[in-house]
Amino acid sequence: MSAVSTDFDQLIQFLKHVRLFSEMGPESLSKLAGCLKSAEFPAQEVIVREGAPGVSMYVIKSGLVEVRKKDAVTGIDFLVATLGEGAAMGEMSLLTGRPRSATVTTVKPTVVFTLTRADFRNLLTQHPEISLGLARILAERLEAATREQVGIELFNLQKGNFEAATVALVPQSVIMLHKIVPVSYTNNSLTLAMVNPTNLVAFDDVRRYVKGAIIEPRVCTEEDFRRFMETIYPQIMGLDAGKTEDLQRKNEEARTERRREDRRRDDKKRNATQYDQPMQSLEDLQNEILQGLQVENEEEEKPQDLLDLATASEDAPVVRLANNILAMAIKKGASDIHIEPQEKGVVLRLRVDGVLRVESILSKKIQLPLASRLKILSRLDISERRLPQDGRISIRIDERSIDFRVSTVPAKFGEKIVMRILDKNASLLPLDQLILHGPTVEKFRWMINQPYGIIYVTGPTGSGKTTTLYSSLNEINSPEVNISTAEDPVEYDLAGLCQVQTHKDIGLDFARILRAFLRQDPDVILVGETRDHETAKISVEAALTGHLVFTTLHTNDGPSSFTRLQEMGIEPFLMANSTIGIIAQRLARRICQTCKKQVEVDDTTLGYFGYTRETSPPFFKGQGCERCSGTGYKGRVGLYELLTMTDELKRAVASGANTQVVTELAIRGGMKPLKQYSMILMAEGLTTVEEVLSNLVIEA
Repeated sequence: MSAVSTDFDQLIQFLKHVRLFSEMGPESLSKLAGCLKSAEFPAQEVIVREGAPGVSMYVIKSGLVEVRKKDAVTGIDFLVATLGEGAAMGEMSLLTGRPRSATVTTVKPTVVFTLTRADFRNLLTQHPEISLGLARILAERLEAATREQVGIELFNLQKGNFEAATVALVPQSVIMLHKIVPVSYTNNSLTLAMVNPTNLVAFDDVRRYVKGAIIEPRVCTEEDFRRFMETIYPQIMGLDAGKTEDLQRKNEEARTERRREDRRRDDKKRNATQYDQPMQSLEDLQNEILQGLQVENEEEEKPQDLLDLATASEDAPVVRLANNILAMAIKKGASDIHIEPQEKGVVLRLRVDGVLRVESILSKKIQLPLASRLKILSRLDISERRLPQDGRISIRIDERSIDFRVSTVPAKFGEKIVMRILDKNASLLPLDQLILHGPTVEKFRWMINQPYGIIYVTGPTGSGKTTTLYSSLNEINSPEVNISTAEDPVEYDLAGLCQVQTHKDIGLDFARILRAFLRQDPDVILVGETRDHETAKISVEAALTGHLVFTTLHTNDGPSSFTRLQEMGIEPFLMANSTIGIIAQRLARRICQTCKKQVEVDDTTLGYFGYTRETSPPFFKGQGCERCSGTGYKGRVGLYELLTMTDELKRAVASGANTQVVTELAIRGGMKPLKQYSMILMAEGLTTVEEVLSNLVIEA
């Protein structure tokens, strides 16, 4: 039996279990199967949209979809049903000729069979048994509509399973004002039980506290809500019943005062001139953060109760504290923010110019609300504290679009939160301002202007590889060149490029994006990181078939990149023929030019660099001033090692030569090792001996 015949028989067997076609005989099913066409949809794809004309019906072969309908009064999309394998949809729209009554969206990759309107009507005419199936389905739907409330589901608060952290997302004053209860919060979707689900003001108020949340309304009765607030709510939040009313009054008074402060601040901003407003706003943020951080000496006060601690994640002081931590890090030029819970406090550290510094030690009391606030901004699950989570915060400050890549890890004393700052509007420096040695930058420019081949940029995490890559792309970017990038994440926005971010949850990795790029007529391809055999192999093949490829590797220097590629399974002759060159790099702190001063260096250090007292150039160091905040350093400078593939080097790599041999041949071919490049920068007074030694592997 042929494979085609087998697939057709399997399709008929599948259709027998579809309720709409279960009354059809074998001959009718065979004719039906001949009319069906298969279609695939990825996750989060709309199959049909509410209000669109009904031109086809669908039968789900595999996968899962959500059916959502917009409430005519509130305008809210609510979940009607979740459908899986064997479910049919769209048949009523074909039958009545009316537009689609709901939107169907895939939850995960889904395969459906489609049946057109013409084929559907022919089937109804030729096979009356289908009408029986339609009548049965219609009767069941009418019965369900009379048995249940149409549109929004009824929720029994007395039988719900509540968590304090979820209920505390909305302050008690707002809960009492609008008669609402947060039921669950997962994947940025907030289920809200409401006495009046048509209360649009309630939705606006809730979204002030849970930013960007998708609200799923549920109906509860007023009596059910009253009993919940009198009995269950105090138990969940650890309150005495008599304390609830007093706390509600205090919360309302505090929020009224905050609204007055907000109005005064808005009036002040409106009265500020367009010229001085950006500086003023940054100064205001700096002052606010200093005020917000005056909580270090509160350890001797009585502990907060559970409600105060949980609701604080959305209280105005904590909101301002979280916002100001982000703003302060941007103003100080930090690349990373570390929030690290300790036994008796929370350490706030910023990485500035590659060095972590303690900025402040916060009170232990604000650990939970601060973490909850940052997780809400990152659209993470605030109730999950046992597993690592990754998210993203996007903000705009002074017309700059800035992303924070957020990572949480459960540690001994609570969740540690690290945020990498990505300024997507940061201006890219020209290559000659990154690579300060003239001959090196000219060689690199020759490499990036080759018509095909692969260029590797190597170095540890945080060594500036992405900046070098984007400065290179910016130099060759033009309307005549098709440039595509695959990144995780997209760190810079560059006009004229096709930039794609990986999405591992749906299988969109570097290798899959690369395969797609090769069908898009590319001239230049950037791969964010080569970390596995498949990505490395496709990159090399692309370089050998007429494309210029840029990518990064995690190796200590250029010559060891060939060993790393060989470990990934790339044959030596392919490496030799595809590689144009390799640039290894580090970042060293730059001496502050305002307080730079010549210093003496000991004989041991001079000997390491091959100098004597007579041949030594001058060495410099920053003394510390107001401009560099007393550190002696301001900004960073790159250390580079450029390996270009000579004929001799290609033969050695193709024959499988070890790293030592490759290094010797590369130096003979003109490569200037990191040590020699660093000596040039030290002689020019751009960096210090200490910075160079901290970035190099010390060799005898």
